[in-house]
Amino acid sequence: MKDSAYKLAHLDKNQILTAARKALMMADAHYYAWTAQEQEYFRATMNDEVQRKIQCVLLGSLLDIKCSTEEVDEIWNDIPFSNLNQLNWARLLTTGIGEDYIYLNECMAEETSLLDFPTIHDYDYADYLFQEETRKREFSDYKGSDYYAYRHPSWVRLLIKGQFYYSTFTSLATYSLDEIESSGDETIRQLIPHEYVDGKNHGKQENDGVIWDLKIDASGQEAQLDELKSRWIVYQQERCLALSETNVQRPPAVYVHDKNWDDDPHRFFIFANEETLKQIRWTHFLSDCEPLMADFATLEELFAGEIERATSWLTENHRDIQDHFDSKVVKLKKKRKIIMSKSVLEDLSKIDADDEPFR
Repeated sequence: MKDSAYKLAHLDKNQILTAARKALMMADAHYYAWTAQEQEYFRATMNDEVQRKIQCVLLGSLLDIKCSTEEVDEIWNDIPFSNLNQLNWARLLTTGIGEDYIYLNECMAEETSLLDFPTIHDYDYADYLFQEETRKREFSDYKGSDYYAYRHPSWVRLLIKGQFYYSTFTSLATYSLDEIESSGDETIRQLIPHEYVDGKNHGKQENDGVIWDLKIDASGQEAQLDELKSRWIVYQQERCLALSETNVQRPPAVYVHDKNWDDDPHRFFIFANEETLKQIRWTHFLSDCEPLMADFATLEELFAGEIERATSWLTENHRDIQDHFDSKVVKLKKKRKIIMSKSVLEDLSKIDADDEPFR
């Protein structure tokens, strides 16, 4: 793909590299006497206390913020988004593995690191097994589902040509579903205009949190909207499964697409299927992707066809609901109370202030 202007070119790369080197030396004075393999293992498996020590050094070196390991997490969480990129870049250099300093921004089991999964498939399949076991524990009637590549996207950070990037790893089926969902949700808003309004309990204090109570106002079409959305969820599930099954037959391929959401460099890596994941190692990510690269533009016809299909489906179902649906029949639903902690509300306020998503 053709590279566009790098969004973080204004950052002082040498200052970031120096801060990372200093942090690693402070974490262990012998770090630079180790072999490359030993250094990588240290970065991938360091405990929480060492991570906090590194964070303290990075805050001091890059933002002139002095703090102790006991308070560093709170201070780090309060850093404005505009200052996070240089911190995240430096931190990647202290935690990433392989040729691209790749870092998986996901929770892992204790005593487990990315080095325990040689290929992307190894990790994704283990995650699938974990998800299946969890669902079977939580839902006694869960029947299980077959494995398909990257049903759940991963958040990743890595270096591309020496530059820091945020990234999303996903499958072609899941990415297609996102395109379908985004377009379909807009179609639903056009078919049944609606908005969220505060419920009677919204914002009320309860224990250590605040009740999150938003209601949908669809000008009397609330029941019809709920029915259309319920059908829409089933449609998406069916299309995702159908696309996953179809994509199994595709040759291994990696599609790359940059999202121009904000001032951050964010690149999507879209994997065609399971066979693609089996050919890509975490420690040689970009070099393994290179021979599998395919043109993202070739997917535009696929997306357009799926969006047209979904739009027709929604229009037909909306017409059917308006003609035949009995809004007096109320579906039984389990009531849920959502209580937001103070920290979550503060994070939401911080996003509004900086107009940037979580990273």
